Amino acid sequence: MKRLTTLLSLAMLLLLAAFSTSAQNIGELITLNDAVPAIDVVISLPADTTGAVALEFTQVSVSLTDASGVRVFYAADPRLHALELNIAPNSGSHTLTIQRLSGVTEAYVRVAALPEMTVGGTVERVEGANIALNQEAMLTLDSGAPGGALNVTIPADTTGVVTAKFPGAGATTQLIDATGVVVAESFNGHVDGVNMVLDGGDYTFTILGSDLTNPVVAGARVITTEVGGFTVLEAPTTPVSFTIGAAPTNNTGSCTATVQSSSINLRSGPGTGYTVMGFGYRDEIYLVGGRNPENNWVVVVTPSGETAWVSAGTARLEGVCGDLTVFNIPLRNAQPAAVVVTTAQPNVVTIGGTTSTNTDDHDDNDHDEDEGDDD
Repeated sequence: MKRLTTLLSLAMLLLLAAFSTSAQNIGELITLNDAVPAIDVVISLPADTTGAVALEFTQVSVSLTDASGVRVFYAADPRLHALELNIAPNSGSHTLTIQRLSGVTEAYVRVAALPEMTVGGTVERVEGANIALNQEAMLTLDSGAPGGALNVTIPADTTGVVTAKFPGAGATTQLIDATGVVVAESFNGHVDGVNMVLDGGDYTFTILGSDLTNPVVAGARVITTEVGGFTVLEAPTTPVSFTIGAAPTNNTGSCTATVQSSSINLRSGPGTGYTVMGFGYRDEIYLVGGRNPENNWVVVVTPSGETAWVSAGTARLEGVCGDLTVFNIPLRNAQPAAVVVTTAQPNVVTIGGTTSTNTDDHDDNDHDEDEGDDD
C-alpha cells in the first residue's frame, strides 16, 4: 500500500488547487507513460495578483486552457526543455495539461509555483531586431504599430534561456524556428511573460498586442542556462514505474472499489468539472489510494494501471477504507446545463368566420411519452 500511496501522491500533486504569492515547489519527478499519460495542473490566482508556473521536462507537450476550455498557450517541441509562464492578473482560472509527445514511450516533468518569473543574469541592451547571447531588445507597441518581431540566436551545441515579457499588451505571441516550425505560441493575453529553455538555433519571436489604448513596451533577452540558473532535465537512469499490474483482489490492509453502475466516468480530479480520462464499467474492481476532504470522491488505480478519480456514490468500497490518504484537491463541479423550456405558439386559423387554434407538437408529445425513460 505504501507504494500505491507514493504513486498517487506523485500523480495527484499535479492537480494544484491554487498558486499563492510565495514559492510552492512540487519537486517530485513525474513519469508520464502508458499508466499516467498526462497530468493536469489547476491554476487559480487571487484578484489583481499575478503568478508563474514553472516546468522542467523532457519530451512533453504543454497546453494551457482558460476557464472556458479555450487554449491560451501551447508548446510541443523536443528542443524545448523548460518553461515558466507568467499568468496575467484577473484572467481567471486555468488548467495546464502536460502529456507525452506523439510516439514517446516515457517522458518526465517537474512542476513548481512561483510568485513571479525568474529573470537573472546581466544583458546588453541592443537596438534593432536581432538578439544574440546576453543581449536584450525592446519593442514599443501601440495602436498604430501593435505588433513586431525579434530574431533570436542561441549558439549551436548549447542551450539558452529566451525571456519575453509583455505585460499589459493583451498579446498573442509565437516563437518559430528558421524553417517556420512553431515551437511555442500564446493567445488572447492570458500569458504576459515566458521563459523558454531551448536548444541552440535561430528563432523568431513575434508579438501582436490587442486593444492598445496606451503604448506598451515589450522585451526579449537571451542568456545561457547556467547564468539564468536553469537546468536541462535529464531522464533518470532507472525510470520511475507507474505500472500497477492486474486488478487487485480484496485482502487485509487494502481498500477496493467495485463499480455499481453500468458505466462511470474516470476523471482527472474530484468533481464533474474535471476532465474525463476514460470510463469504468459494472463490477470492475479498483484499488483505492485516497479520497478528497469532502469524502465524496476517491482516487483509484484501474485494472489497466491508470490513476483516476471516481464518485464514491458510484462504487462499493470494501476492505480497510477507514484511514485513506486525504488529497487536498478542490472539489470542482461543472455548472448544470442550461435548459430553456418554451411552449408552442398556437396557430390562429379563420374558417368561415370561426376561429380555431392548433399547436404543432401535440403528436410529437404523445410519441415522446411512448418512448420511455433514458437511463
